[in-house]
Amino acid sequence: MKLRLRTMLSLQFALLVLITVFLISLVSGNMINRQFEEYVTKQQKSQADDLADSIESHYDPNHGGWNVDYVHGMGMYALKDGFVIRLYDAQKVMLWDAENHDMAFCHKMLNKIAEQMKEKRPELEGKFVNYQYNLNYHGEKIGFLEISYYTPYYMNEHDFQFVAALNRILGIVGGLSLIFAVVLGMLLARQITRPLSEVVRMTRRIAEGNYTTRLRTDRSTLELYELTDSVNRMAASLSEQETLRKQLTSDIEHELRTPVANISSYMEMMLEGVLEPTTERLQNCYNELKRLTTLIADLKHLKNEEASGVVSDKEKTGLLDLASVVLKSFETQLHENHIEWRLEGENVFVSADTGRLQQVIANLLSNAIKYTDAGGSIRISVTRQDAYGVLYVEDSGIGIPKDEQERIFERFYRTDKSRTRKTGGTGIGLSIAKAIVQAHQGTITCESEVGKGSRFIVRLPVDHEKS
Repeated sequence: MKLRLRTMLSLQFALLVLITVFLISLVSGNMINRQFEEYVTKQQKSQADDLADSIESHYDPNHGGWNVDYVHGMGMYALKDGFVIRLYDAQKVMLWDAENHDMAFCHKMLNKIAEQMKEKRPELEGKFVNYQYNLNYHGEKIGFLEISYYTPYYMNEHDFQFVAALNRILGIVGGLSLIFAVVLGMLLARQITRPLSEVVRMTRRIAEGNYTTRLRTDRSTLELYELTDSVNRMAASLSEQETLRKQLTSDIEHELRTPVANISSYMEMMLEGVLEPTTERLQNCYNELKRLTTLIADLKHLKNEEASGVVSDKEKTGLLDLASVVLKSFETQLHENHIEWRLEGENVFVSADTGRLQQVIANLLSNAIKYTDAGGSIRISVTRQDAYGVLYVEDSGIGIPKDEQERIFERFYRTDKSRTRKTGGTGIGLSIAKAIVQAHQGTITCESEVGKGSRFIVRLPVDHEKS
């Protein structure tokens, strides 16, 4: 049977408090009982000492020495408290003995004390023990006193009632503490589980495809705040991915529909005899098919790059050398478009798949040429920053709006919609470049300003053996 977290927390909290209260009550009860027993033991010794001092102080040689009547009163009074006294003179002649004076009452009291202690404290195995006190008058020995009482200690009925009352108070306090702890535990469990329940409900909605709901993040607990914030971020990311998926579907449909529609239109009219199947018209159909083939090849390439995520065929290569090789293949295109170019910097070595890295530079350079008007310029530079080799591809082209700079690496995303067909690209070149750079544990970013140009920055880890 599955229990709710709230129930489990409440039960565990209650169990923890119950064990804590039990241990505190047990330890406190034992300590209080031990302290009280020590107090009773000291009190017994103190009473016995006081009895001896009191009897000793009533010795008067001018009036016959010992006041037996006083000793008798003290002895009978002490007997009720469990003290049996015997008074001897200096020659060890017994002057007064509580047991001899009233044997029946004395034995009754002693038996009552022994039975009571055996019943209440059987573990003590106590007994009556005689203690002797020397009695002196102005430094002269006048006799001695024997006091017999239950050892190690004796507790009367009032003492036991007091200890029982203390234990009851501890029990009541423990019970109240347990009730309070259970209530507090339920409140705390509710406070903890409420946001968790909200997270569960939200994740269910996310699983159903609802990405718009958000959780409150005003939590006083750091972990709960991080949890709700993470779920909100996940929902936002999924919402963004869903938007991208729909956009991707729409873009692919658009990219495929246009060439297919053109080919279908030409073929239909030529089959119906409306148009002659001239070389020019067949060439147009071929160009559209070639465009479809290029799109499919690029999509396959992107899928392979994103699926692999790693580069196994690496070799040491200089970024400046690599940029120089790529730039030579674009020299004719640069001259035809009347674009000035520069290559500069230091030859920073990285460990990379040369062919794939050349494709990154080629994609960036191709985009720079496409979006730079005649008379513009392109600059490629390489430098080292800490443990990274950095490749810059800068142009003086049309630039990219700030709010679109992060999206240009998405599939089929184009900022210049009016020039899409003119440039003839598939819109996934930068997506491929990003996948290749990430597979090399690097990053690719863009800095741009509308009307002034763009700068693409590729950062790759340096090969320390060569640099």
